[in-house]
Amino acid sequence: MTSHPNTKNSLNNATSPLRVVPPTLPAEEASTPTAPETLIGGSPRQQTNPTQNTSTSFPYKHLLGIGIIVIGLGLISQIPVSNSVNAEAQLEPAPNSHQIVYTEVPGTMTELLVQPNQQVQDNQAIAIISTEDMDVEIAQSQAELDQAISNYKSASFKLNTLSAQINETSVKESLITQQIQQLQQELPHLPEVEKLNQEIAALQSTITGIRSQIAGRTETLARTQERISRYQDLVAQGVLALNILEDMQDRESHLISEITTKESEINQFKQQVAAKQAEIKIVTNRKQEELADLQNELHILAATRQTATVELSAARKGVTSQQPLLNTLKTELERRQNKQQAHQILKAKQTGFIITPDFHKLLGRKMPAGEPILEIADLSHLVAIIEVPQTDSDIVKNGAKVTFRPLEPGLPSYTTRLEKMELVMQPDPAQQKQLLKVRALINNSEQRLIPGAKVYASIESEKMPLYQKVQRELIKLFKFRKYGWVN
Repeated sequence: MTSHPNTKNSLNNATSPLRVVPPTLPAEEASTPTAPETLIGGSPRQQTNPTQNTSTSFPYKHLLGIGIIVIGLGLISQIPVSNSVNAEAQLEPAPNSHQIVYTEVPGTMTELLVQPNQQVQDNQAIAIISTEDMDVEIAQSQAELDQAISNYKSASFKLNTLSAQINETSVKESLITQQIQQLQQELPHLPEVEKLNQEIAALQSTITGIRSQIAGRTETLARTQERISRYQDLVAQGVLALNILEDMQDRESHLISEITTKESEINQFKQQVAAKQAEIKIVTNRKQEELADLQNELHILAATRQTATVELSAARKGVTSQQPLLNTLKTELERRQNKQQAHQILKAKQTGFIITPDFHKLLGRKMPAGEPILEIADLSHLVAIIEVPQTDSDIVKNGAKVTFRPLEPGLPSYTTRLEKMELVMQPDPAQQKQLLKVRALINNSEQRLIPGAKVYASIESEKMPLYQKVQRELIKLFKFRKYGWVN
């Protein structure tokens, strides 16, 4: 049976890169015809395909099929396919999104007002601290302020006292000055002295009258005595009667008695004048002493007022100097009280979630200032820390698209892009393999994700030929590079 020429031509014109080379036979074998196979009975064996002529059919058709398959596989292996790196990621608060609350004054935490994982608002009270040291400081400031207030009140009271004393002294000085002026005006014309002088003048006038009477009676007495002397001679001569002489002698005695009486009256009036003069002197001296006392009192009041004025000036300076100290102590006390009031109640400085798990252990513990209490994080954005195996680190690039799938069923997937890569490999916790840590920011505005949770991450990489992807998977699976089987 002859072969089909069309089939032969189509095989010869094939464009496959594989060439089928028929085996060459030795010359002897080529020239010697092949004996037909015989059956056991000696008769020739019939050929299985009576329609095929061995001299004209193509004997390597199966090799051609294999070549076509190989070529097809080679072409398929060059097709670019998508690639991704799958890894686990752990969620953490975003940078600058969390804040640690510290004790601002020494004290003992006496009460907690929040719980871990609780959402708090800005300026919400979270804990109460008993500030024993602040109590001591406040008590000390209060004592200093009380002492300053006492000193200020004493100085103010002294200031008021001195002011009142000066005013009172000034009033007294004015009154005494008026009394002195009045007394100085009255002293030359004292009513008592005027009256006594009038009485003295009357007595002296009486004395003058009596003296005139004495003078008249003395003249009469002299004439009488002269007549008696003359009458004695006449009586001796017997010219004059004796009784006339005796009458004259009686008259003489009477005149002498009157003169003596008048002189006695004069002496009495003189004594009265002397007494009244003495009384005038007493009155005058008393008034002068009163004037001297008033002048002395005025001098004392002036000295007292001057001293009080000096003390008043010093007291005013003291009050003025104490006022700034008083204000400073008041301000310091208010500052410490406000500080105690503000720091006794710890408040959140931002809205977020409490991510500290065991801050309740601080309850009842005395802590210094600056001791961390708890941490509050804003969970509107979270950072996913993805641990990429070293075998995939070469295909992970910054800005690559990454999809996160939470472990919890029912939660949606989150898609974002890588933001940061650490260029240094770090060992995993088991110290078995090296990991490249990359970071991505997740929008957690609905706050379904919480810090510390794990998610599955799928990082997209650039497309690569299928054969290269298969090669990478085989290398990772069988670790060919470990044994030097792959360059």
